[in-house]
Amino acid sequence: MINVEAFTNSPIDSVTYIISNSQNSESIIIDPGTDQDERIINYLYKNSLKLKFIFLTHEHFDHILGVNFLRSTFPEIIVVSSEKTSERLPDSKKNLSIFHNQLNLIVNKSEIIVEAGSLNIIGLDFEIIETPGHTDSSLSLRFGTFFFSGDFLLKGNRAVTNLPTGSIKQYNSSLNKCQNILNGLTIFPGHGERYIYD
Repeated sequence: MINVEAFTNSPIDSVTYIISNSQNSESIIIDPGTDQDERIINYLYKNSLKLKFIFLTHEHFDHILGVNFLRSTFPEIIVVSSEKTSERLPDSKKNLSIFHNQLNLIVNKSEIIVEAGSLNIIGLDFEIIETPGHTDSSLSLRFGTFFFSGDFLLKGNRAVTNLPTGSIKQYNSSLNKCQNILNGLTIFPGHGERYIYD
């Protein structure tokens, strides 16, 4: 059985998810977007969870602000992302942080690079789906009827595609590719509340 907990971030209202496996008490965090986020530490401690992985859907600063804090707090943690996301993490222009109050966020590259296919972590079998459009690096993560979309899918809104490496053509292609699997899934978006795709 898995549990999913959501945290709305600050200063940008992106959403972080913690997925945990109740059978082994291991957990993965998706897109930690708040720096020094004690809520995460408290949640892990309260539920006796071991945080093993960080999964990044893409490199934008509002989805990676908490990575450095978590790496310093949990030295054994492993960051998982696409190759393009990993390459852009240390660049404040490419992760867009320099454009937010001149924030110069530098994050070390990921330990594990993934692409479309299966991913077995914390004792669970996930499916990684490449969903470019918001960025050309975007990944989504599926487990059963749960779909963690990053900024690929947002409730009631078309994804933003006018930022660097974004593409409306790629977005439409990703959407067409996923249409046959999305209906009925619970979408956990990178901004806003979860919803059922129909």
